[in-house]
Amino acid sequence: MPNRKSVLIANPKTGRYGSRRIPSIETICTDLKGVGVAVDLIATQGPGDATRTAAEAVRNGVGQVIVAGGDGTINEAVQGLVGSETRLAIVPRGTANVLARELGLPLDHRRAIEVIGRGRSRRIHVGVSIKDGSAPRYFLLMAGIGLDAAVVNQVSPRLKRRLGKGAFWITGLSQLANWHPVPFELEVNGQIFPATFASVGNAPSYGGDLAITPRASLDKPEFEICIIHTASRVRYLRLLSHAMRKSGIQPNRKGVSFVRATQASARGDVPVQVDGEVIGMLPMRFEIAAHSLEVVVP
Repeated sequence: MPNRKSVLIANPKTGRYGSRRIPSIETICTDLKGVGVAVDLIATQGPGDATRTAAEAVRNGVGQVIVAGGDGTINEAVQGLVGSETRLAIVPRGTANVLARELGLPLDHRRAIEVIGRGRSRRIHVGVSIKDGSAPRYFLLMAGIGLDAAVVNQVSPRLKRRLGKGAFWITGLSQLANWHPVPFELEVNGQIFPATFASVGNAPSYGGDLAITPRASLDKPEFEICIIHTASRVRYLRLLSHAMRKSGIQPNRKGVSFVRATQASARGDVPVQVDGEVIGMLPMRFEIAAHSLEVVVP
């Protein structure tokens, strides 16, 4: 029987948009207790809180950290969990809930809690971005370089609360309309690729609705890297239409290269986001982390 001692990290501000009904934190605690999982509740107050709480849980020998929040809160918690035996469980409460969807978790909180109660888990591989002079930043979904990081940086929190994923579409199309591409270089397997956008994919889905690296897998210790070379807005829109299909962008598309690798490096003057959070500017390296992560799954 796994260690049932659990800490619940809850972001009280996440996912509150439109008419969507989000269960209270108290309801989540009660429902967890109902499936035999007692928790110590810690609500986040600001950036970095989930990382500090997860790291403290690891130091205290807690067997399981449950995150009630979105992909951003999960990413923060992961920073404190990688390299430990403490496992991650998720009650989806975010805007896109991309990781929850990738893991096949129910988006209904009661069904998600039933999954936690059953306690089945699997190990998944983790990516890490490395910038000299900064702490490593782990990611589970992807690292985006260039245009998408600029979009994430420009999304209004107020618009995100009101429109959810629609806020990213509105901001993204606005950015593209006024876009002046800044080229950068990506080095993979000893080869240099010029780029205006790149996605270092650890998972197939991107933002919940797009398949930019459709052949990536959380179960494989390898990235699929999508590198877009074009500076044409029209071609970007065409590629976006392909990314919206279930099969995703295919390798035979003009202006795109796909590479499979365990590491890559990028240099230039563009921003980088991981799992929807902007983390800084190039230069940066991207690697499969030495440690995998145990996560609760259906």
